[in-house]
Amino acid sequence: MLCNIGVALLEAPQPSQLVTGRLVKIAPSYTTQTVRVAVLPTMLLIKRGRVAYEFDASTHFSLQLDMAARIDDIASLAAAGAIAPEDAIRAIAEARKLRPRFGPVATTLGYAIAAVGFGMVINPTWASLPGYLFLGLVVGGIVQIGRPFPGLGPVLPTLSALIVTLLATWFVADTAHDGLLRVIAPALVASLPGMALTIGAIELATSQIIAGASRLVYGLAQLAMLVFGVALGLHIAGEVVPQAPSAQMGAWSLYAAIVVVGCGLYIYLSAPPGSLIWLMAAIAVGLLGQAIAGQVMSASYSGFVGAMVVVPFAMSAARAQTAPPAIVMMLAAFWALVPGALSFEAVSGAATGDNFGVASLGVTGAAILSIALGTLVGASVYHAIDIRISDRKSF
Repeated sequence: MLCNIGVALLEAPQPSQLVTGRLVKIAPSYTTQTVRVAVLPTMLLIKRGRVAYEFDASTHFSLQLDMAARIDDIASLAAAGAIAPEDAIRAIAEARKLRPRFGPVATTLGYAIAAVGFGMVINPTWASLPGYLFLGLVVGGIVQIGRPFPGLGPVLPTLSALIVTLLATWFVADTAHDGLLRVIAPALVASLPGMALTIGAIELATSQIIAGASRLVYGLAQLAMLVFGVALGLHIAGEVVPQAPSAQMGAWSLYAAIVVVGCGLYIYLSAPPGSLIWLMAAIAVGLLGQAIAGQVMSASYSGFVGAMVVVPFAMSAARAQTAPPAIVMMLAAFWALVPGALSFEAVSGAATGDNFGVASLGVTGAAILSIALGTLVGASVYHAIDIRISDRKSF
């Protein structure tokens, strides 16, 4: 049971130290023997007593929020000792087989809607909106075509970046009158390694050296493949002729982007029924916190505030009867923060001939670490306050 729950949590995905903590919390409800757990991004090893060992590995990861919610519920039941091990194993197997709630066409459209919303956050111009939608449909279609063929996973980032760069260079960038990287970045959110880099940074910050280092290497490799796709596309299609930037939307565009991103991610990530309002609320907390912080600090560090306020909000909101688990809201909010977008634009600048140096690498690292640190601080503050309130109630 512990192995099944642990592997399913890794596929959600969740940081290794959180998976370890949940398994250690579950174990006393089912055994009096000491349980030790070693968790890596794709595998785990569990020891019970002195002689009982169990090893299991993850074969894939899932972006489905409904699957993450179901697994979180099962783990919570197991922590309370409210489910038999056989039933937990059966429920986990059923959860891991969940198919997306929406069909391929709707899921592709949901991704395109999310891309429009991300574009409104990164570069809110009226002229760019059709380009965001068109390129989002293209990448969403590529993702759907690649799902039945897991072996194509390693080449999909390069293929997506190549096709999007070609289309943007030939058709979109001139129409949008904006920089190429700003036009293609929203559509490539699915391939950006922001989640892997953020989780890896969190693991390193909590002394999970092997797990954190391996995730960071994976994220950097995926980022390099994206950059290669962009560079190859520019080599084939040529560079975009610079033009005057188009007019920006008003300050209201950020609020509209919250609704658009929430609706798009609800469909694309197959969120649980009835969770749309909660996803929008979590995304709003993260983006508004990031925007407010951006008024007094660098954009690279504003992600710290966004992540710091999202974690307590999600954990508190999850206690409401109609709310989904906290992990569902946090995953959606982290997608909205898009830590990989900034790193992609900075590193792609080297491939496209823009000014690039140590300062660009510093901005990239700051953006990633700020969100990871904000997550840690938010979780720590929430748990400290929660324990204090619980002690007062018991007194």
